[in-house]
Amino acid sequence: MYIMPCEIISPWIKEMDDRPIGEPLATEERTDIIIVGGGIAGTSTAYYLLQESDLHVTLMERAKVGYGASGRNGGQGIASVERSFRDLLLSRPGADIASMLNEISSGHQMVEEICTNIGYHDGLFKAAIWTGLSSVLEVQKQLEEMQLRLMYGAPVHPLMVDEDTVPKVDIDPVLADMVSTTTSSRLQEALCTRERYIAAYSAPASLANSGRLSRAIARHLLDRCPGRFVLHEESPVSGISFGDEVKVRSMGKEVSADAAVLCTNGYPLPELESSSVPKISNSLRRYVASMVAHTSEERTAPGAYTYFHEEGDPEEEPYFYLTRRPFLLNGDDLVTVGGPQQTISKELDHGAEYPPGIYARIDGFLARSYTRAFREEDRMCWNGPMGYTQDGIRLVGRDPQVPGLWYNTACNGIGFLPSIVGGWKVAAELVGARSR
Repeated sequence: MYIMPCEIISPWIKEMDDRPIGEPLATEERTDIIIVGGGIAGTSTAYYLLQESDLHVTLMERAKVGYGASGRNGGQGIASVERSFRDLLLSRPGADIASMLNEISSGHQMVEEICTNIGYHDGLFKAAIWTGLSSVLEVQKQLEEMQLRLMYGAPVHPLMVDEDTVPKVDIDPVLADMVSTTTSSRLQEALCTRERYIAAYSAPASLANSGRLSRAIARHLLDRCPGRFVLHEESPVSGISFGDEVKVRSMGKEVSADAAVLCTNGYPLPELESSSVPKISNSLRRYVASMVAHTSEERTAPGAYTYFHEEGDPEEEPYFYLTRRPFLLNGDDLVTVGGPQQTISKELDHGAEYPPGIYARIDGFLARSYTRAFREEDRMCWNGPMGYTQDGIRLVGRDPQVPGLWYNTACNGIGFLPSIVGGWKVAAELVGARSR
């Protein structure tokens, strides 16, 4: 098999320093809230808890803050879920779905406010994400999605359809002002691709290195909340017991608290000991995503793209996604692409390919599709963990069966924005619960 030469590292990790922020747990401790996981979900939850209350918060990270899933993703913050509105209607009311989608959309403003408040001025890029559709069936499903979103008050994104495709789809009159006709060449230009797509739409995107942002948030909290915020790096949590109080075990020591919030992206999970079965025990599927990046001498406007195509397994490889923004090491364009994912049951090996040859496949898509130049020899390859819930919706809030257990976990493959919104929501619910 051809082994593609590349540097096995995430470009987001290249952008981060590796100096310790917190010390390993060395003694028994007591706090109000323990957060397990030091990525964007955990640091956002800590940020909002400390901002909205006088609580004491301890964050436990198994390695270094931001070096887990948050430092190994695609760099996109988008307001989305991976299930259609129609599919979600089978299990929840339309008004609830619309509320959830509007809530996630507010994440764009939240991440901007966090960056302003902590003085993070060089790492957030506001852009649009363009999504390309390649089949009539995909276009028809998107039209249905638009109609349902409009009906229930969720965000709706106008659709551009190729002039040859318009006669092949049914466009409800209520969508007349939201659907425009265009040419194939204009779609290719909008999508920055050589390949043919028959429709496209755009939505807001927040592009950031969420691992680097996690580290900036943690440093800010240590500086602004001394005595109330404690951070332990290199402190893997082996187990959590729930009783009169919550006890978190790490390296033979315990931290006691009133509540614990799991922010681990879904796996690996610590052992959870309680009289009832925690919801997370039976609700997660473990995936690994693979990505490739190149740098370019071009310095173009930041952008993001998603390409739905008619090849591959729709479960394991439903689309490719591409992110372009400045590489913070030199200011040149950094172009990252991913999409293929695979279920995993063992410990994730960041030096392995899942499956073998996947990096060459991703790089091949970039080479044949992307219209701009990039440095062929400057190639980075990496993988990252993704936790999926059974229903495809992020696990946020109180566990219904286990007192003291809360969640802001399981990315479900949709970027870092819902992690920030989840942190805000969990903090509000936790503070409200303690005040009652």
